[in-house]
Amino acid sequence: MPHVPTIFDFLPEGVPAPVATMLLTLAITLLLGAIVAASLRKGRGIVPAEKLTPRNILELLLEGLTGQMAAVIGPEWRRFAPVVCTLGLFILISNLTGLVPFFTGPTSFIETNLAWAAISFGVYNYAGIRHHGAGGYLKHFMGPVPWLAPLMFPIELISHASRLLSLTVRLTANMFADHTLVAIFLSLPVVNFIAPSAMMGLGLFVAFLQAFIFAYLTAIYIGQAVEDAH
Repeated sequence: MPHVPTIFDFLPEGVPAPVATMLLTLAITLLLGAIVAASLRKGRGIVPAEKLTPRNILELLLEGLTGQMAAVIGPEWRRFAPVVCTLGLFILISNLTGLVPFFTGPTSFIETNLAWAAISFGVYNYAGIRHHGAGGYLKHFMGPVPWLAPLMFPIELISHASRLLSLTVRLTANMFADHTLVAIFLSLPVVNFIAPSAMMGLGLFVAFLQAFIFAYLTAIYIGQAVEDAH
């Protein structure tokens, strides 16, 4: 699909834009992690700084997400917090990168979103197999009674496969549309002069919302995979 022109269009032909944007987001994420780690090493591991810092913002975001994880996964939520929170943070930074003028984020490309969806898909299925065993996890696909198994099994397979597709398409469509609309409206002289903050505010809202939805759905899928049948 066509994208709004960005500085990545001037890269050499051997460097695809999805790869370049992914590397940029990775560098920002690692830099943020280094800043937070440095804050912890300075002896402020328990009491945060009084002013607004990257660590305070990160703790606020992760606390909200882990609270939802505890509700949908249960007592084992801590085991999956690193991967779910990393996905959410990486996608959030990717979304925010796309709001910077003349830049674009990895979430505007279906290739990177498919990779994240595949990670989510693999994690929750692995969690289910690890918790129940391969045979026990397959029973989740069979339905509540044995005679329904021939009908329920293919339906469940299609349902689980559609999760991979829905995670990819939802994130791609929303972020591509959001970044494109913001770029178009901000390029109009009248809109850019009257209401630039409103358009950027809308972009920020969508960026945070879509990152949360992706991470939250991953947590829900993990919770469903590890729950015990009754």
